This record gives sequence, C-alpha cells and structure tokens, in this order.
Amino acid sequence: MQSLRGCPARGLILSRAIRGQRSLRMSWPRNSSATGGAGGAAPGGGSSTTTSTIGFGALQKLREWHASAFSSRFLLFTNVGISLTLSCVGDVLEQHLEIYCGEIERFESTRTAHMAISGVTVGVICHYWYKMLDKRMPGRTMRVVAKKIVLDQLICSPIYISAFFVTLGLLEQKTKHEVWEEIKEKAWKLYAAEWTVWPVAQFVNFYWIPTHYRIFYDNIISLGYDVLTSKVKHKQSHSHLKKIP
Repeated sequence: MQSLRGCPARGLILSRAIRGQRSLRMSWPRNSSATGGAGGAAPGGGSSTTTSTIGFGALQKLREWHASAFSSRFLLFTNVGISLTLSCVGDVLEQHLEIYCGEIERFESTRTAHMAISGVTVGVICHYWYKMLDKRMPGRTMRVVAKKIVLDQLICSPIYISAFFVTLGLLEQKTKHEVWEEIKEKAWKLYAAEWTVWPVAQFVNFYWIPTHYRIFYDNIISLGYDVLTSKVKHKQSHSHLKKIP
C-alpha cells in the first residue's frame, strides 16, 4: 500500500492489472464451459434439432393434407380414391389366393382394372347415400342406427350390387340379356352373404364412425370380406363384387 501511495501512476496501472486478472479468472471458466458445451453439443444438438424440425414439418403437412382430403370440398374425390385403391388391393389379394388354391392359372390385370372402375361407380353411389341418410336421420340413438341398417340393407345394397354387375357388364361388352342373367344368377348369393357380415359392421359404422370416414371404414371391412367370400362371388366366372360403401 505504501508503494501505491508513493507512485500514483504505478499504483493505478497495478490496480487495473489486478482487476483484469480477477475478471479474467471469473469469466474464463464460464465462457470456456459455454463455448465447450456449445462446441461439444453443436453437432449432436444441431442434428437433433434438424431431425425434429423435419419430423414436425412432415407431421404438419400430413395434418393439413388430412384436413383437406376429408373436408366437404374434396370428400367425394377422397372417397372415390379410397374405393378405387382398396378395390385394386382386394382383387390382387383374391387373385393370388385363387392362384394358390388352383382356381385360376395366372393373374389377370384386366380384372383388377375392371374392379377399380366398379369401385369408382359404387363408391360414388354410396358417398351420396351416406350423406342422404345422415341428413334425413341425424343422431346416433339405437332407434336411428337400427333404421339406417335396415334401409342400407334393403335399399342401398340391391342398388350397388346391380350397379356393380352393370358396370362390369359394360366393361366386358356383354349384352343386356347376359348382364341380366348374371344378376339373377349371382346377385342373390352376394346379397344373402352380406346379411352375415354387414349388419354388425354397419352398426359400428353408424354408431361410432363420423360420416366422412365411413367409406374408408367400409372398404377396410370389404378387404377381408372379399377374400372370405371369393368362392361365392367367383363360382362360375371371374367377375366379383366387393362391398364398397
């Protein structure tokens, strides 16, 4: 202290140096740890952040696509696309099963294409059928659900079964008489088979499933229904009906 008092300039320089050393000692570990932490974590942290950002962006895009696809504006196109796609998948599965069982010798792509077109036809019919049912009979009470099931089986099923055979008849260039004979021969078999599956399936559909998801649900059920009833539907010809709502 005596030297500092005796030489003010020197003391001022020393005091500044001491303060600088103290501030350096206090700040160095903090800065180095922050720098080291940032340097060590940058590669992994940056990668994790980038992955999270990409995943979040993809999820957001999926949500936006879902909201748009199942909106009232695009629901018809979505339902037709679902019916077309799952009709193709169902027919491919059925044909491979029939090849395995020895019922047919080779895969027929034309048959799958015809099924896709028939899926579009019946999908359009059932899209408007569900909308009409919910508009005329809103609600999810047991009474309303029971009425919808009965009407679906008594009205919609015969209509779309007939539309299916007519569509395939046109694609196969059959005459009116041939189409009518095929309907008389096979339609009642398919209609009887439906009563074993669809009343229960439609109870779930009308009671729990929102309107805009019903065709998607019905096509998922139909995918298994087609395989289980392939013998009934292809007993005398390769044309087959897929229950497309």
